[in-house]
Amino acid sequence: MRPKRSGDAGLSLIEVLVSLAIFAVIGVAGLAVLDAVARTGERTEGRLERLADIDRAFLVIRRDLAQMTSADVTLDEAAMTFVRTQAQTSLKLSYLRDETVLIRQIDVPSGPPVGQGILTGISTVQWRLLDRLRNWHSVWPPVGSEDPGRPLAAELTLEILRAEFPELQSVTRLIVLPAGQGQ
Repeated sequence: MRPKRSGDAGLSLIEVLVSLAIFAVIGVAGLAVLDAVARTGERTEGRLERLADIDRAFLVIRRDLAQMTSADVTLDEAAMTFVRTQAQTSLKLSYLRDETVLIRQIDVPSGPPVGQGILTGISTVQWRLLDRLRNWHSVWPPVGSEDPGRPLAAELTLEILRAEFPELQSVTRLIVLPAGQGQ
């Protein structure tokens, strides 16, 4: 006959093995959750940085267009060009696409134009300008118009390349120009 075990004798080998197995399952599940959270955080951080880059580019464009002063605006498939005045100085600015970069080009009177890449990963850039009759135009001055005046608003659509998505992502902004203020 086996003697009875007393209550404070300790744990059996089976009880220890079962508790270790439960602890291992909880540890593996916790590690999987932690890994998923870390990967999600990395992807989100990259997307937020990209959104911040896009917002900065649109901020620069909006500020330039808000200081547009003359009716000397040209728009074609290659670029949008206008004159901006700041602190008694007039600058001729152009926005164009060079391969996959949106370029802000400043014509300097004393030398060659200076280009500034303001956004990378661009597939297409499409500008449209709104005339005083509320018609949108992809070319400015509009064909057949003798005196179009200054455009009231500009619409910019960017087709953006993203590594994590095979299709292009489209971003469109409408910017009210100084001639359109209060209209």
